Amino acid sequence: MFQCRICSENPFNFGDPPPKADKDKKKPRGRASRSSGSRRSVRSGEEPHVGRTDAEVQATVQAWLKYVHPRAREVFTTQDSLEEVLEQIAKGTDRTGDPVLGPDDKDVYWHGDVTKDDSEAAIRMVKPGDSETTVTYVNRILAFLFAEDESFNKLQRLPKVPFTM
Repeated sequence: MFQCRICSENPFNFGDPPPKADKDKKKPRGRASRSSGSRRSVRSGEEPHVGRTDAEVQATVQAWLKYVHPRAREVFTTQDSLEEVLEQIAKGTDRTGDPVLGPDDKDVYWHGDVTKDDSEAAIRMVKPGDSETTVTYVNRILAFLFAEDESFNKLQRLPKVPFTM
């Protein structure tokens, strides 16, 4: 369910033993950033990325809106600003993958922007109350938007870096 192209485990599985590593399974490598012009190549055994159409993006956003935690609705003062973030996430994932409503045992790979330094899944957004666009880690914003309070509070105590996946 909550897996990007960099993820290897669900950050909400606190205390669960880590999954066994599959040495034959290769992680795809993403682009350094959208502005760099580099392209993501499809590895053998991996399905090529098929993005969502505009209609599919909107349908996905509408489905996800039903599950957004009330804390996110308090912070995002307008519906449009919340939907913009969800649209970026929907556009960054394949039409066959769903990090919010998809099955827990199906990986969801990130095909959107990544940070230049460490190639972490990222989106650009104007944080509520700010006027400048900043880069935000996708796994952190997903946790903020959808995690229950108990899980989110545990995640908040971690350093302000991408969650270890």
